[in-house]
Amino acid sequence: MSVVAIQAQDCSDLFFSEYVEGSGNNKGMEIYNPTDQIIALGDYYVARYSNGSLTYDGGGITQLQGFLQPQSTHFLVNGQTTSTETSPACDPALQAMAQQLDHDYPAPTYMNGNDAIALFKDPVGSGEVTDFLVVDLFGIIGGGMQSSDEGWTDFTDQYTYKNIYDGDEIIGQDSTFIQHYIVPESYYWLPWTANHSLVRKASVMKGVTSSPSTEFVVTTEWDTVPGGNNAWDSLGMHICDCTSVGIEETGFEEDLLDIYPNPARDVLRVNAKKPFDELILYDASGRELFRENIETGSLNRAINTDEYPSGFYHLRVKFGDMVQVEKVLIL
Repeated sequence: MSVVAIQAQDCSDLFFSEYVEGSGNNKGMEIYNPTDQIIALGDYYVARYSNGSLTYDGGGITQLQGFLQPQSTHFLVNGQTTSTETSPACDPALQAMAQQLDHDYPAPTYMNGNDAIALFKDPVGSGEVTDFLVVDLFGIIGGGMQSSDEGWTDFTDQYTYKNIYDGDEIIGQDSTFIQHYIVPESYYWLPWTANHSLVRKASVMKGVTSSPSTEFVVTTEWDTVPGGNNAWDSLGMHICDCTSVGIEETGFEEDLLDIYPNPARDVLRVNAKKPFDELILYDASGRELFRENIETGSLNRAINTDEYPSGFYHLRVKFGDMVQVEKVLIL
């Protein structure tokens, strides 16, 4: 397949928000909708270019399913449920966080660090690969080793790194011992993307729409997920400057809504400048914890939070004129 680049506008289309590279087959790609529109996911596909291949034939392609709400995420997770001698099952706890489980191998969520992952859009809904456009790309297409065993392990001294261990398991690499990019001329995909989960920086407001020609500098747009490669607390929501841009332009957050205290203790108070008719509280995995529909509208509400464990949460407040404001809060 030939890759067609497009010119994306900030906050105008889907992009990858998290790259889950856990141990075994604990793999997944989270996708974020930065727009103010509901997006039909059937027009989007995730494809894997296995071991630096120029095609996704060996890596698989998956059509996304369902609809994605504004400023929300869709999590595609490895769907393997039984283990073999060479391929373990994906952790059921991770699969439970998914909006979609991937199909059997070969599939995009069998990546292992030296695979480029593309997010395609079918703009006319034809289902024909020739019509697909690139809306985001992780890695370099054709930029890695053809051997999965040497994709990130065979280096000269210039590219040595220090593993971080949890017992016998490698959970990451020490960034002071590694250059975080791929050099196509050397055909080595460096280990920053192997067994190393990443989250997109909040400053990123659009996807990468063409394959880098020289190097993939991982740390330009991605941060390490705190807690190691099997830490999943940041899934289900994404902090992005797109939301901030929309708020600043309209003044929604400043003029309409105030929540306090934040961090909250036992009670979270919500005050608004005009009546709202729905409150929804989500945990970090995207699971709905609390919903209140208010038929007559209200300017203030109190939510008891003492029953929820400490962590990051997401509050969505909906107003009667289809306006909604979202807040990240800490309990």
